[in-house]
Amino acid sequence: MRFHTGLRAFTTRSTGIVRELINEIDVCEAYAPGTGRPAPVRCRYKAVWDTGATGTLISQKIAQELNLQPSGRENVIAVGPGGQSNTYETNTYLVNIYLPNEVGIVGVRVGEGEIAGGDVLLGMDIIAFGDFTITNYNGQTWWSFRTPPNEGIDFVEEINEYYKRPGMRMASLSPEERQRQRNRDKKGRQKHRRK
Repeated sequence: MRFHTGLRAFTTRSTGIVRELINEIDVCEAYAPGTGRPAPVRCRYKAVWDTGATGTLISQKIAQELNLQPSGRENVIAVGPGGQSNTYETNTYLVNIYLPNEVGIVGVRVGEGEIAGGDVLLGMDIIAFGDFTITNYNGQTWWSFRTPPNEGIDFVEEINEYYKRPGMRMASLSPEERQRQRNRDKKGRQKHRRK
């Protein structure tokens, strides 16, 4: 499995807070772009992002519509109602997946299964190839994905850098450091009142 070359990314912006991350994506039979072979038919499907899934699944509908031939078999562990796990053996297929903005993944080995809320379940095998972020700023859920991974994302470091500016205080101090800072602030206010 590999991504098309070059830095690629997409961002999806919702109009409110969402409980599922869903994108329209294209799927086709696996092939190597750039070899001169005609590209197979791509069809659009609804995909659900799932950081709790180790692998990507497609529905039986996709396998039938794209006339995919099984590449093997694998055991899939699905979590159902009440956290009950269910293990079953299923066909695997090789496909190309095209996320929004033509972020393409070539030669993805996917299992077949039932997917609540969509036709594709995008798991950590896809997410691990890039940087994936989610924000709920200003009452709107946005998620963004880029590949290949471009830089580390560390909100603690970002906040610490912000609070290093003149006049700002550290946001991620330990409880002991916060107490010392409160004591210093209190002494400063008392000193200011005496003047």
